[in-house]
Amino acid sequence: MREVTCLIVDDEPPMVQRLETYFGRWAERRMPFRLVGRAYSGAEALEKATELRPDLIITDIVMPGMDGIELVRQLRERLPGVEVIILSAYSDFAYAKQAIAMGVFEYLVKVPLREEDVRTALSKARDNVIAREEKERRLQSLSGSVKENSYRLRKHLLEELLRGEVSDPVMERRSAELVPGFEPRQYGCFAVRFDNYDVFCLEYSPADRNMLKYGMLNIIEEVLRENGSCFACELQQGVIVALATIRAGSEQSFDRNCYELGESIRDAIKTYLRISVSIGVSRMYNGWGSASAAYEEAKGALDDTFYASFGTVITPNRRLGYSESDWRELSERFEQVLERSSAKSSGGEALAPLLHVLHNHRIIPGKLLGYIEGWCARLRQRLLSADDEVTADVVIFADCTHLHQLVERLRVEWEKLHARAEGSGLRPEMAKAMRFVEDHLKESISLGVVADHIHLNPTYVSELFKKELGINFTDYVSKRRIERAIELLRKRDYSNLELAEAVGVHNEKYFCTLFKKITGTSPQKFVAASWRD
Repeated sequence: MREVTCLIVDDEPPMVQRLETYFGRWAERRMPFRLVGRAYSGAEALEKATELRPDLIITDIVMPGMDGIELVRQLRERLPGVEVIILSAYSDFAYAKQAIAMGVFEYLVKVPLREEDVRTALSKARDNVIAREEKERRLQSLSGSVKENSYRLRKHLLEELLRGEVSDPVMERRSAELVPGFEPRQYGCFAVRFDNYDVFCLEYSPADRNMLKYGMLNIIEEVLRENGSCFACELQQGVIVALATIRAGSEQSFDRNCYELGESIRDAIKTYLRISVSIGVSRMYNGWGSASAAYEEAKGALDDTFYASFGTVITPNRRLGYSESDWRELSERFEQVLERSSAKSSGGEALAPLLHVLHNHRIIPGKLLGYIEGWCARLRQRLLSADDEVTADVVIFADCTHLHQLVERLRVEWEKLHARAEGSGLRPEMAKAMRFVEDHLKESISLGVVADHIHLNPTYVSELFKKELGINFTDYVSKRRIERAIELLRKRDYSNLELAEAVGVHNEKYFCTLFKKITGTSPQKFVAASWRD
């Protein structure tokens, strides 16, 4: 129930006390009127009203110094939404006329003052407060809907423009309504992409993601409008596209200006939103009909950031070149390794040269990602049995935006497939025990629990681990926990405590000791060394 807050103003203490008594009784009956303060003069009332911001003020009209009429006048300037009920010992119509002209809600005569009259006036005032708030909510909702609808229309217009589905005359008319001030002369296209969109989606709720994207959009528009006009929206998931007019006397100065603007956008988003983005920029274009070409060029420049670090800006003068000879050599090396791969082959020795090839050859990113994904599917078929292949997780590479993400995902997939292939040659009970460990790494795992699961004696299961894997049960579980922690670290940064809990070790100090025992270094140093590699 909406409770209205009230402030009493009267220079006569007995009247104040009487009203307080009313409020006390109403509180006992759980009526929606709450007294938040009292004042004995107009000046004191003005100060308390500014501080307490009540919904309703009940005030005497005749008081020394500032009277009720002057109090209402000043309240209207400071708190225009507050409701006012006037109390007066006079029934003179002149006072009532002045009060009504100033928007006073009710005018009550104090002598005699009846509780029922005051309560009725408060109920009506409360209805007024609720109605006004509902109206404000609707207006606010309508304003938000108009903005959202305008944004959607702009996005739809940009999509049509980039597909070449709208003529210049139609574009001129619609852009005047949706992006007033933008002139398609000497403009460039900026494609701004999240460097790690999947992590962004994991860390934030949908509502928070929308808010942060809106913040990014505002930053991009603010930076670009310092140089000219712009036209921006999120064209696809994780990518904001902007057409922006750039002041420049030559292609060279255009490129330089675009690079500086790109750096400003990147730095502002990093500073204010803690989000890393990479940016691709097109050459100078003119006319609505060139927008599609400008966008394709910006996308191509954005693709080039695949071979750079996070937070890279690529302009036309900084574009990469791709050679067919690099593609042939890389695909040949991968095919050779695939041909030699088997369940009995050692994984690590063959993988290292492939990673070296990836780092030293430049292939069009889309082409490379499609090839690696298909190659991993064929490796899966080669290493696993039909039953194992069905249950194996299929790894997607298409969302890798940078080479190091591809490398890490390939490394994890390679290790998983070879580990599973090695396990497929074990005794069925052993493979079942290993799968149980994998599925319950986050939990407390004991030899007895595993033995119960596979219906064998714990001593026998202990001997199986030593015979089949050459390692005792406890060391195997510890090794798998740390390997799982390494997989997590390769996806994003974790604290030691987060890592420990994620792999079922509930003591941070012990986890760090175990990690160093198995890897020879701490989690943080291990990650730093991995990035250098």
